[in-house]
Amino acid sequence: MIDIRKCSGCHDNYYNSSSTSGSSDGMCWMRKSGKMVWRIPIGMWESPPYKNKKKIRVPSCWHGIGNQQTISFMVEAGAIGSDGYWRH
Repeated sequence: MIDIRKCSGCHDNYYNSSSTSGSSDGMCWMRKSGKMVWRIPIGMWESPPYKNKKKIRVPSCWHGIGNQQTISFMVEAGAIGSDGYWRH
């Protein structure tokens, strides 16, 4: 199960509050099956090449929130080639 502290910034973190889930423990339904995975954050405003982007560990169920200046996509590390462009 995903540690609730790792849910910060996720759109579905809303459900981790006992006041919104209706249960005393308050838990997003995706936390039980989620796993910690390595991803590369890429902002909507960024254009390729995506060189020198650092991998970070995030929950596999994480969904970003925000506007065009703050939202990031969590991309699998293998999806970006050594040249910094998407692999096909």
